[in-house]
Amino acid sequence: MQEDGYIDLQLLESQEVPEDVCEVQSSKPCLSYSTGRFRNGAIGLCNIGPTSCLNPLLQTFYMNRDFTDLLLRIGELDDTVPVDRRFCYELLALFHDMQKSKDDAVAPYRFLRCLQSLRVSVYVQNDVADVFSTLLSLILQTIPDPYLTEKVRTLYTISLREQITCQRCSQQRTAHSDLLNIPLRVSHSKFHRKVTLERMFWRYFRSQEIHGDKTGCPKCEANRGVKVTQLRSLPRTLSIHLKRLSQKSMDKVNRTVSFPLVLDLLEVLDPEQLPSEECKTPSYSYHLFAVVAHTGTAASGHFCAYINSHKDRQWYFFNDSSICKVSWDDVKCTFGNSSLHWGVTACLLVYVQCEAE
Repeated sequence: MQEDGYIDLQLLESQEVPEDVCEVQSSKPCLSYSTGRFRNGAIGLCNIGPTSCLNPLLQTFYMNRDFTDLLLRIGELDDTVPVDRRFCYELLALFHDMQKSKDDAVAPYRFLRCLQSLRVSVYVQNDVADVFSTLLSLILQTIPDPYLTEKVRTLYTISLREQITCQRCSQQRTAHSDLLNIPLRVSHSKFHRKVTLERMFWRYFRSQEIHGDKTGCPKCEANRGVKVTQLRSLPRTLSIHLKRLSQKSMDKVNRTVSFPLVLDLLEVLDPEQLPSEECKTPSYSYHLFAVVAHTGTAASGHFCAYINSHKDRQWYFFNDSSICKVSWDDVKCTFGNSSLHWGVTACLLVYVQCEAE
């Protein structure tokens, strides 16, 4: 999708704030998130052409402290690391450039060359969930420490259990799967009815009839069954993909989808849809951390990000090299509106688990 240029905002480097205890007292490496005009580490990424949704996705990784704390522990790059295993090091180098830069934006040329060497297309139209999964997969493949790999995997992976019951012979079969995001399809509404994220989430996990050759029963070969989906385990960072591309017309669906600041899965799902007792999570409440949004049509447009900084709990708008403070009302503009053909719509929601009481 094509991107246009935007006016830069001057981001001035500031001194570290005294309350940044993490960098001063902790022996573990971590980003200070105290530089820039807003003193939260936020800095722009230069618009270097049709880079699709890469810039806003990189910002969601960079501003997620849980992720950067793990990435910083991979150590320094040396000559013994093969070229095809250097992706996570290049990502970390970009984050260091963003942390230390005195300019209003950083040009990620070196990081882009790394992606191109791995044959990842960044100058063509891409689906935001596909790019998100590609970046995470490359990170998991190139982290040198198996322990850190598992920690990052646990941070983002959603584990599901699907049970399919044959409608003819009642034969049951179970399958397990791991996802990096929950895909929720946004359908057209003839009367432009609004829908909530909670409702869509509930529909995804409810029991539903399925049919087709791929659902054939191994016992009686019937191709009709009932599928029940259950969460096996939940990550600390929960990503939800709002699939707004119509399957029939390949048009963008601008239907209004509202999403909450706090998503409480105990209020959304039934008890049997939640993880079993041995896999229970400390908290089922998630607060909204980032929204990757798209302006335009299915054929062209521009991606941006709204991110809630952990430093001051304020919302910021990341538009390539331009960053500004916004309100929750500004974020709600990404709910979508069927009457606005070129309106801004959320396509990827990133929730972070609330601290357990």
